[in-house]
Amino acid sequence: MATIITTDSGSNPRNRDNMAPCVIYDSKNNLYYDMKKINDDNIRIIGGMEILERARNGERFHTAGPNPNDLVSIMRPHIEKGNKIIHLAMSSGISAGSVSSAKVTADMLNDEFGDVVTVIDTLTGGSGGTIMNDYAYSLARTDMSYDEIIKRILDVRSRLLTSFYISRAEGFIRSGRLPKGFRLADGFAIRYRVDVNSSGKLVPKLPPHRNPDVNKGFMKYLKNIINEDNKKMYDPNFLALLITKLEGIDIEAAKAYLASLNYFSNELITEIPFYSAISAYGVEDQVGIALIKKRGK
Repeated sequence: MATIITTDSGSNPRNRDNMAPCVIYDSKNNLYYDMKKINDDNIRIIGGMEILERARNGERFHTAGPNPNDLVSIMRPHIEKGNKIIHLAMSSGISAGSVSSAKVTADMLNDEFGDVVTVIDTLTGGSGGTIMNDYAYSLARTDMSYDEIIKRILDVRSRLLTSFYISRAEGFIRSGRLPKGFRLADGFAIRYRVDVNSSGKLVPKLPPHRNPDVNKGFMKYLKNIINEDNKKMYDPNFLALLITKLEGIDIEAAKAYLASLNYFSNELITEIPFYSAISAYGVEDQVGIALIKKRGK
């Protein structure tokens, strides 16, 4: 018996083989798959950049968790081979539908096969989801027991740092992630750090900082998160650095800085697109970083 990790697109996994797409509706109630098609050939895939361009032109979108039928299509073949599933769902604090869809699916499959599916609310998304999947996959490749893998994932969930830097609030406002009042600050070169808190909700760090230079603001943000003084509080084996369409941020300078810390392997110091349309929705300039704190830190 093997442990299989499944997830949804809002978690932005590097490996999409066992990923179920969330669904997206536009203002005309047209339905799209996020990043990947499963069952219905009549439903078109949509990506983050298309969402972004259409949102800039005034369109509005809303999202829902994966269709249970799609989740079953991913999980059932593994279960029929005698394997068990751990499903990592995007935070209920960001998308309640991702967790609820997964739990409906788990109930159906557990009724049929016994206790073969466990759903974990990761309380994160975007870069945090990427790193949670990285960690879970690393455990699943060992001979560790199913119950022990679940225990360790839950432990890391409580030690995860997930943070985003955004140069303008407008995108987060469009996607319903920040109140409309934040729009007033965009005319004053206000930059934002938005973290995922322990309840899995997006929380802007206040007060924001003002810096006319987007890249200088970003580098200040990055060096505040991880630097020579605090780097050893993080696990050097896990790092996720995600980006959307950048205007004014030098991601190569960010990677050079991370390399200069001589702490993470070169394989980890690479940028990953926000593949997910849900993660990227409406956010023009966004960098997400996720790290795992060591125990007791």
